[in-house]
Amino acid sequence: MLIEKKIQIMLYKFKKILIAYSGGIDSTVLLYNLFKLRKKHPLLLRAIHINHNLNYESNNWLKTCFSQCKKWNIPFFYKNINFKIKKNIEQYARKKRYEIFQNIIYKNEILVTAHHLDDQCENFFLFLKRGSGPKGLSGISKIKIFNNLILFRPLIEINKKKIINYAIKKKLTWIEDPSNKNIKYDRNFLRNIILPKITNRWPFFKKSVIKAIKNYKEQEELLTNLINPILNKLIQKNNSLFIQPLYNYSIIKRNFIIRKWIEYNKYYYMPSRKILSIIWDEIICCKKNNNPQIKVGEYIIRKYKNYLYCIKYFPDLKNTILIWNNLITPLILPNKLGKLVILYINFNYKKESIYIRQPKYNETIYVKFNVLGKYYFNNIKTKKNINSIWKKLSIPKWKREQIPLLFYNKTLIAELENKLITKEGKATISEKDNFFIFWNKIY
Repeated sequence: MLIEKKIQIMLYKFKKILIAYSGGIDSTVLLYNLFKLRKKHPLLLRAIHINHNLNYESNNWLKTCFSQCKKWNIPFFYKNINFKIKKNIEQYARKKRYEIFQNIIYKNEILVTAHHLDDQCENFFLFLKRGSGPKGLSGISKIKIFNNLILFRPLIEINKKKIINYAIKKKLTWIEDPSNKNIKYDRNFLRNIILPKITNRWPFFKKSVIKAIKNYKEQEELLTNLINPILNKLIQKNNSLFIQPLYNYSIIKRNFIIRKWIEYNKYYYMPSRKILSIIWDEIICCKKNNNPQIKVGEYIIRKYKNYLYCIKYFPDLKNTILIWNNLITPLILPNKLGKLVILYINFNYKKESIYIRQPKYNETIYVKFNVLGKYYFNNIKTKKNINSIWKKLSIPKWKREQIPLLFYNKTLIAELENKLITKEGKATISEKDNFFIFWNKIY
């Protein structure tokens, strides 16, 4: 059968597969085929169920999914999503689901989802509604790689009708979610009202949509190939964008470059024309404000000198004070900055560590952020303003705000990013009175 053949051809080589299993008809058909595939090929198969807690039956659905996996001897895991928002629920749920997938995925394991041809058509209309260009209209890809996930969609070329017929023929049981009929959600409105009327009048309309998607994908690939040589020169090692040449480009060309650069920074929701216009007018061309920025989703676009940065948004740490009481235990830093570790004997991390004196019995270790002032650093006889040092080192303002500053009581001992040690933190002659501090930036 077509469904079995598609799944086998795409997935038979993989040894570890994690399936996103909702219990609906699509994921049930996919799970059943993976169960059959496991009989033919050595395969570690796992199922993850995301409980959105949006329906009073959601806990019963979870139990149903567990029972099905138990019947087929498939390891089953579930995670809950608790919604703290009332708007953009679909987008929020999708974001949370993929965060869960990223946290649970094994090394060399692929993720598979049951997106099908009808999902592809719905997606096309949703992006068309938003006024998307070739990138958005190029549809859902069969294979996608992002962060630490490799995602496969083996049913993406199969329409819903074939999936239903297959499930009935194989006498499979599945969950019917009544919220799929709720047309207050855009996708359900398309699925239940618009697309049935269109396909009733034009039976081959879905095939035409797929042709359009392929055309848009080819256009996007062509544009990307043409712009890549320029983009490779403009994107720096720290992923910033050198913006000086953009002043000489047309609006169309510079917008495409900025959009591809944002995509390069692994931001997956493409900015609108309005956002691109703001980035150009209020950030790149801004002269009065020395710290222009705009928040786009979870990211902030900022300018520093002649470079544009796309950085993940984190709360301001100005008033954050951490107390390090137990020096045996690493100190976990906020905003995914990593952790501080004290090493009394240091061989592996000597170059990466900072060597300072130990605190006295009446001194407590504090870590603070964004504390300015003048200090005696690294044996320099005159006081230096810490902000001017950062400026001289070309450290952008937002990075300065995330640099841990080590204090003993109220006395600054060291700035840990650039290994700046004050005269009060200088190591003593006696080695037993000193230690190394290693900033492990891996979160």
